[in-house]
Amino acid sequence: MKEEQNRRVLNHNEKKKISLYSVGINLTLSLIKIVGGMISGSAALLADGIHSLSDLAASLSVYVGIVISNKKYELFPQGLYKVENLVALVSAFAIFFAGYEIAKDVLLGDLTPITNLPVALTVLALTVAITYLYSRWEKKKAIELNSPSLLADAEHVKADFYTAIVVLVGVFGQYFGYPIVEKIAVVVVIYFIFHSGFEILKEAIKVLLDASLDHETMDAIRAILNETPKVKEIKHITGRNAGSFKFVQLDIVLDTDSLKEAHELAHNIEKEIKKEMPFVEKVVVHYE
Repeated sequence: MKEEQNRRVLNHNEKKKISLYSVGINLTLSLIKIVGGMISGSAALLADGIHSLSDLAASLSVYVGIVISNKKYELFPQGLYKVENLVALVSAFAIFFAGYEIAKDVLLGDLTPITNLPVALTVLALTVAITYLYSRWEKKKAIELNSPSLLADAEHVKADFYTAIVVLVGVFGQYFGYPIVEKIAVVVVIYFIFHSGFEILKEAIKVLLDASLDHETMDAIRAILNETPKVKEIKHITGRNAGSFKFVQLDIVLDTDSLKEAHELAHNIEKEIKKEMPFVEKVVVHYE
C-alpha cells in the first residue's frame, strides 16, 4: 500500500513539474514573439505572440487542474480526477480558438511590409524548434503518466508549431512579393489544428460521460483473470476512466465454496491487476 502511495505521489509531482515547464515555455514564446513582431514589423508574428498569451492561460489551467485533481473533499468522496478531463476539454476549445484566430488574422487581415527579416526569421526558427521538440517530449511524458490534460497541452503546443510554420511561410511569401502563399499555407494548417482539437474534445467527452475502458485494457484484465487459479467464469468486465486513472468492476464465478477463500481470491485479483496495470485506481470484484 505504501509503495502504491509513493508511486502516485511521484506521478502527481511529475505531472505538476511538466505543467510548470509548459507555463515557462509559453511565457517565453509570448515575449519573444511580441518583441520580435514589433522589431521586425511582422503583424503575423505580433498576432501570434498575442495568441500565445492564450496558450499561457491554458497551461496555467492545466497546472491548476492537475493540482486540484489530486485533492479529495467531503463533497467529492470519489476524488476530483475528472478535473484533468475538464481541463482537456477547455484546451480543445482553446485550440479551436487558435485556429479561428489564425484564419481571421491571415485570411481576412491586412498585410504590412516586413522591415527586419533577420529578426523575424530568428524568432520563428526558435519558435519552430522549441515547439516541435517540447510537444514531442511532453506527449511522450503524458502517455507515460497517462495524463489527459498534459496530452491536450502537448497537442496545444504542437498547434503552435504549425502556427509558426504558417507565419514563417507567410513572412517569406510576403517579403518576396507572394502574399497568396501565406493564405494557402494557413488553410492546410487550420485543418491540422482543428483535427487535434477534435480528437482531444472527443476523448474528454467520452471520459466525462463514463464511456467504457479501451479494448486493450479490457483484454489485459481478461488475460490476468484467465491466468488466475479458481476463476471458473468471467461474466462481465466493466470500467471507466477518470483523469489519469481507471476504475474496474468485475463479475466472476469462483471455483470454491469457502467464503473466506473467495474473499482472499478477490483480494489477490485486485492486487494483481493493480500490479500489472499501474494506473488502475480501484477494482471492485463481485463473485459467486
